[in-house]
Amino acid sequence: MRGLCVALLIGVWLLQGQQPPQSGSEIRFGRVTIRYDVLVSTRRFKSDAYDVEVSGKRGSPVRVESPDQYFTLTCARLKATLGTDARGRGALRTAEATEQVEFVYDRPQPLSKLNGTARRALYDDQKRTITLEGDVSLDGEDEFYRIRWRDNERIVVYLEEDLQRVEAKSKERNGVPIGSMVIEPKQR
Repeated sequence: MRGLCVALLIGVWLLQGQQPPQSGSEIRFGRVTIRYDVLVSTRRFKSDAYDVEVSGKRGSPVRVESPDQYFTLTCARLKATLGTDARGRGALRTAEATEQVEFVYDRPQPLSKLNGTARRALYDDQKRTITLEGDVSLDGEDEFYRIRWRDNERIVVYLEEDLQRVEAKSKERNGVPIGSMVIEPKQR
């Protein structure tokens, strides 16, 4: 039965003009690559979108690379929806990453580099947001400043093209916020 499911999955990927999983540990959809150890489930919708659930193993996390969306994500477990973008290219539409999440966002401008860690991350391409939840730390950098957010329960990063906005909800201790944001100018 499992062999039939794998054959069906490979057939669907080939019919859609995408590359099939290689060695049972990689999914490529357009320029999106998902590396994993265990394929938990897949589902295809009539709209040519796919739901994928994968997990990693200890020392071998799930890794998502999406160069057109400027980010890399690693985690222990991933639920994602893959589909085409407005230009017809394969793209990551939504993702829920859990356990030991690391997020790297690197684009030309503004705040060109963001590195974050959290227990959970939610990515929404339509809203152009990444929401990091649970013991969140985030570092940002542009050509003039370095910015660090620490001790936050939740951070939402808006990934618009012309502006980058970050909202943070601090952790609290005895009802007192303990989160911080530090902005330092770069040495020139």
